[in-house]
Amino acid sequence: MEMATFHEALKHKNRISPVLLGRSGVTAVGVGYADPNKPALGAGVIVYTHQKFAPSSLNTLKGMLAKAGNAVPVRFVHAGKFRSHAQRSKPRGTKAALFTSRIRPVPGGVSIGRVNPDATGTAGLIVIRNNQLYVLSNNHVLIRDNSTSFSSTLQPGPADGGIASKDTIGRAFQFVRLVPGGVNFQDSAIAIPNANSLLNPRYLLSASGQLITVPGHLLSYPVGLKVMKSGRTTGFVKGTVEANNVDIRVSYGGALGNQLFRNQSIIRGDSGPVSLPGDSGSVWLRASDRFAAALNFAGSSDGMRSISNPIGLVMSTYNLRVALPAAGNTFKGGLVRGKAPAGNHAFVQPLTEQQRKRIRAILVRSK
Repeated sequence: MEMATFHEALKHKNRISPVLLGRSGVTAVGVGYADPNKPALGAGVIVYTHQKFAPSSLNTLKGMLAKAGNAVPVRFVHAGKFRSHAQRSKPRGTKAALFTSRIRPVPGGVSIGRVNPDATGTAGLIVIRNNQLYVLSNNHVLIRDNSTSFSSTLQPGPADGGIASKDTIGRAFQFVRLVPGGVNFQDSAIAIPNANSLLNPRYLLSASGQLITVPGHLLSYPVGLKVMKSGRTTGFVKGTVEANNVDIRVSYGGALGNQLFRNQSIIRGDSGPVSLPGDSGSVWLRASDRFAAALNFAGSSDGMRSISNPIGLVMSTYNLRVALPAAGNTFKGGLVRGKAPAGNHAFVQPLTEQQRKRIRAILVRSK
């Protein structure tokens, strides 16, 4: 078989994805390496399944793909179901107590949440707009029932003992509504603190309390990128971008049910789980220089794979920058880097103008 380019793989993925996602066992279709252990063999379409197909069923699927008549390799990955990863109840053991403890001022990478109904996730990143600091996390962590209803923001979240009377740091401020029955591109929200001094524009990197600054965010990044992040449940972990430009169905349970997302990244843990309940809202950083790359919002049943929104789109939706400490107890906006090179389809591809126009950040009620 001839080697396929990422452009050919992306075109093939776009052609076969609607049919594949219509099959009950298939949860996601994306573009990655034909063989991750041998990147030189070129690109392929990766089909994620939530159950191991019987050989006959898999052969039917492969036969159907063969009829599509294309030389692009297709790789099947059994990953289980993909679920949103807020913690609803009291926690099971976490990797490190510091990520779940009460920390003031609040850095990125620690427990955060809301009450009524309870949800606990991760304060992914401290961000800035017009000298105002915010906490970036997920809609399903900060926002009540995907609606504009007032919602207090607690640190730590309720699953870690946070209570409204003493742990409220602010309130939900803006979010992108999830669209049941439609197409989603991000699960994101920001919270506004009661005072800027409650937030620390740094990122908790380790259980020993090491804090770093995140210099800025990326507009795009390629398959194979090495990344790292801190999350409320798994603590500090490392991973590799396994697939980009992914179409995926994510189970939210309750009224939201299954949601269809496009243009997502799947990041695989290098040595263990990277996305478990409570890790929703955590932000992946490029390992080489700590630039923010992607916003985690869901994961596979075993936690070995993180489903993440490319952060460039999230930041532009709210007109945000990464917050950095500046002289005299002030703050400044971080750098923006990493536009996808023209014609390189291993990178996260920008949305069309039409897709971008459909995405709006909505204000939450302030009372």
